[in-house]
Amino acid sequence: MKNILVSEVYPLSETACLSLPEDTPLDEVVRQFASQPVVRAIFLIDSKKRFSGMIRRLDLLKWLHLQLYGRTGGQKAFTGEIMRLTFAQKAKDLARGGSTSMGVRPGDTLQHGMDLMLQYGEGVLPVLDDEGMILGDLRVTDILRKMIELGGR
Repeated sequence: MKNILVSEVYPLSETACLSLPEDTPLDEVVRQFASQPVVRAIFLIDSKKRFSGMIRRLDLLKWLHLQLYGRTGGQKAFTGEIMRLTFAQKAKDLARGGSTSMGVRPGDTLQHGMDLMLQYGEGVLPVLDDEGMILGDLRVTDILRKMIELGGR
């Protein structure tokens, strides 16, 4: 699987992520995740419709735990993280990453995409064009499908 490009893998299935403006209120983000259980992440877009970050279900869970119970959950959190979660009101307040750090391009190697997934602990990454517009998403399940297509290992 060494010379496989992202462009050969990400179109294997429909996207499992939504795109919302980065200024979307958190209550709408909650509604979107609650009403669409198959959604893996929400990709945020800026005013020019470029990828600006993503919110995972885990990010929302930390925020929700703090809202309901006054704590971030089982792991210790830094003061900055607690402050960020406490005062979050818009989608961008919970987002992580950006187009220069978490996105892959169709011409990138699959290895690069997998390296980013491992680095960020993500099972999904946005696939972006040269302007940072979202083309789709690259998921672990897509990579597994490609492996099966190629005959296993």
